[in-house]
Amino acid sequence: MPQSPEEHTGARVARTRKARGLTQQGLAMRANVSKSLLSKVECGQRPASPALVAACARALSVTTSELLGQPYTEELRRDRLDTVIQPIRASMENWDISLEWQVPARPLALIRADMQKVLVQRRQAEYLPMAVELPHLIDECVQVLHSTNGDEQRQAHECLAWAFRCVFTLAWSFGYVDLATVALSRLAWAAPLADEPGLAAMYGYLRAQTTLSSGRYDLGMHVVDSTLRDLEGQDSRRAQGLAAMAGVLHLRAAVIAGRTGDADAVDARVSEARELARRTGETSAYGVGWGPTNVGVHAVAIACDLDEYGRAVALADDVRFPKGWDRSRAGHHWLDLGRAHVWTGDADEALRCLQRARRTAPQQTRYHPSVRETVVALRSRERARSGALSEYAQWIGL
Repeated sequence: MPQSPEEHTGARVARTRKARGLTQQGLAMRANVSKSLLSKVECGQRPASPALVAACARALSVTTSELLGQPYTEELRRDRLDTVIQPIRASMENWDISLEWQVPARPLALIRADMQKVLVQRRQAEYLPMAVELPHLIDECVQVLHSTNGDEQRQAHECLAWAFRCVFTLAWSFGYVDLATVALSRLAWAAPLADEPGLAAMYGYLRAQTTLSSGRYDLGMHVVDSTLRDLEGQDSRRAQGLAAMAGVLHLRAAVIAGRTGDADAVDARVSEARELARRTGETSAYGVGWGPTNVGVHAVAIACDLDEYGRAVALADDVRFPKGWDRSRAGHHWLDLGRAHVWTGDADEALRCLQRARRTAPQQTRYHPSVRETVVALRSRERARSGALSEYAQWIGL
């Protein structure tokens, strides 16, 4: 498809600004960003950083998804991923009411085994099979928790909490913010009943993630620190699980600090996370893919958020993925590194990073808004038509 001026986030910011009757200076003042930066973003000369998008969305009273162009409806329809969202929405309607089923639920052990498969699919960014499985797993879990008691009922709540966590990932990745919000509220209900402090910490971790989109960084930092305090002195059924959750919470705080430009707070939080990772090593407790590698890839991402693209490239030299590491996190790393290479002027390496992201986690890459920004930036800089870049742009729907 031919490129249009509406394909990058800056163009959508400009269109929304004009619809609100605001000048660039007016929006810059409301969003607390410089007019010069806003001007460059609107015409595609500078990247639309996540912090700037959140600030503009808040100032314009729209969602960040709207400025990012999500959900990418036509691409979702082409991949038939749109057809799996409505069944998930329908399954999320019931989480607390006992219904009479003609067919009894399967034994809990079988449900838990299938839930573990879905959790693996989430970590590997295999979104379609995960989405297909979730509706009936949610229904079964609800049926079991209303027909059992004791530890079996607790386990049903635990499975249900994991299902809601997976729904959040799907909805957030595809830009269905309303569905992600519902999933988060359901997780807040199920986690305490599962009697797993790590799941309660997962709720805090994801809630802080939503504040990145709204630009409420003060609230996000409060959520992280409150969750960390709640973890102190807790016991878990998963060895190293709580240390892993504490680690990812510190990384979440580092990301929030990066969005506010607080480099000192970033360094402090990353240091805390690095020390925890040194003690735990690599682990997948609570499905977070925690360890020194996760700290490394977050350091690269945060450097990008701080517009320190040269530093991001340098930090990436020390990142080595262990065998079998999470494809979702690895794919995201290649997207971050591709963005860094664009703005350091290495277009060839940027495209190579995007291609690695595609090979690593294709569904995640295709629907991630940052890849579109990177491709648009590459196309605006190419001196001669690149077949590889054109094919990639077509693949993501540009």
